[in-house]
Amino acid sequence: MVYPENFLDCIKSTLGEDFDDYMKYIEDEPFRGLRINRLKADERILEKLGFDYRKAPFSPDGYYIPNSAKSVGNHPLHHAGAFYLQEPSAMSAATALDAQPYERALDLCAAPGGKSTQIASAMQGGGLLVANEIVPSRAKILAQNLERMGAKNTVVTNARPDELAEKLKGFFDRILVDAPCSGEGMLRREPNIITEWQPQNRQICADRQLKILDSADEMLKFGGVLVYSTCTLAEDENEQVISNFIKSHPYYEIEEIQTQFGRNAYKRFAPDIDIEKARRILPPDGGEGHFVARLRKTADTGECYDFDDLKAENIDIVSQFLCENFSNFNGRYTTFNNFVQLVPEQLPKLKGIRIINRGVTIGELKANVSSRHTHSILRLCRANSKTHLI
Repeated sequence: MVYPENFLDCIKSTLGEDFDDYMKYIEDEPFRGLRINRLKADERILEKLGFDYRKAPFSPDGYYIPNSAKSVGNHPLHHAGAFYLQEPSAMSAATALDAQPYERALDLCAAPGGKSTQIASAMQGGGLLVANEIVPSRAKILAQNLERMGAKNTVVTNARPDELAEKLKGFFDRILVDAPCSGEGMLRREPNIITEWQPQNRQICADRQLKILDSADEMLKFGGVLVYSTCTLAEDENEQVISNFIKSHPYYEIEEIQTQFGRNAYKRFAPDIDIEKARRILPPDGGEGHFVARLRKTADTGECYDFDDLKAENIDIVSQFLCENFSNFNGRYTTFNNFVQLVPEQLPKLKGIRIINRGVTIGELKANVSSRHTHSILRLCRANSKTHLI
């Protein structure tokens, strides 16, 4: 491929001494990978896939798969949610977030769901995961992927970051901002990026990224973790975004990422902060172009939110029946448009926010037909049960 001169000049200015190393890989095939979904499976599924695999450094559950592997997305275990197909280095951001089962986590720019499903797998059905996507069609795909992977502790929202921030000030323990970016790091996977690339897009993206981070800050509690990631090479959208964010929010500290991958971020683009604790990933490191920074909030900026009381009718008998007959349906029940839902315990009040999905829909209420009602619930529970596959 012939690359525009201004593109190569821009990349060389960014990468510096890493530029020649990068160019050696630019024509190679991109890496392919999968991630085991711990909500449904473990390493034993790998032997059932029929192709070679090797460990990837970006997640404990991530593996490289060969480019020769065909129709992996049509494999029954993929449809069943036992694994998620994902570019290996894209797993790094959720790994850096390190969400725990008892926490409240937010994936603020979540579609199509690779990072959200990874966070859900790490949380093991506990706590609360809010996965947000501003584009309606992409939000529906996000909800479908989370459902396929068996993530029952989730709420999928379709809102602007500032709209969520109005409802959830100081609510979350961990927030991931995988920010919309110029996408330079995905050139090997998406060659058409080069036809749309313009140097001014870097600054346009950086301005938008800072606004998203402002909203994330409002929603993060004191002591919480904020992970910022992109799939671009641009320092304008990486080191300099983090530098500008910390200048306007000086109560954040950059932390080391415990799982080691890639290389240090470039100190020359942010000399006044510990930016070298952030990580860059390039093809020589085993992935596509990514940037990941982990920050800790060290000041209390206050909380302002309400929990949803979820008033529901005719739910006691349904709850009792499900708890007695289905051990994996213990939890909090509510009704929505005559459907019975199992929802996360810590569900916040989100009036005015468009909700695509919340929890797991497990049955439909039928009026005045008690025996048929029971059998209807039973059939739907079997269809929606999140059984561990292996």
